[in-house]
Formats: sequence, C-alpha cells, structure tokens
Amino acid sequence: MIALDERVVTLTEVKEMLEKAEADRGELSYEQKLALEHARRFARFTPENLEKLIAELKQNPKIDGLMAVRVADMAPAHADDVRALFAKARTNLDESEVQKVIETVRRYATP
Repeated sequence: MIALDERVVTLTEVKEMLEKAEADRGELSYEQKLALEHARRFARFTPENLEKLIAELKQNPKIDGLMAVRVADMAPAHADDVRALFAKARTNLDESEVQKVIETVRRYATP
C-alpha cells in the first residue's frame, strides 16, 4: 500500500482525533486510551493557538513545518531545550532566534 497523503500531526491534533473517535464509537482500544491520556497530559495548545504558533514559527526560514510541529509538541521553555530540538536537524539558531522561539511558545501555550 502506498500512502499518497501523509502529514505530521501535533499532539493537540492527536488529542482532538482521539476524543472525536471516543465520542463517535463510545470506546477506544487500549493503545488509543494510552495515547489519549498522554495527549491530554502534554498537549499545551488550543487548536486555534496551535495554528497561530506554527504559522509564526514558520516565518523563520530556518524552521520548516516539521520542526514547527516538533517545537509545538515539546513546548520548550529553556534555550537548551530549543537547541536540543534543532541539533538533530543540524540547524543552528542564533541566540535571538532561540529566545524568539521560547517567547512564541510561551505566548500561545495554555497554562
């Protein structure tokens, strides 16, 4: 089977999908329940704020869609966390860009 339409989804989107599936079917599989519990615990953005966050992050040419999703899922609060996220992608953000990522995440995150 070849998947023609693939996209990366955020933890917030996973939470929405699983909550909808639970409401529609009345129950989830064991794995889906675990995933939903995890998403409820760690998803830090409303769907509206998530969209704004990703759009704002992608304004930086060094941050593509995949990295914006990773930032949204991790919701880094410290410079070292941001650097660790981007180290694997071999993208170096300067200190002002790192701080801008932290400020942007902080602005859109729900308490």
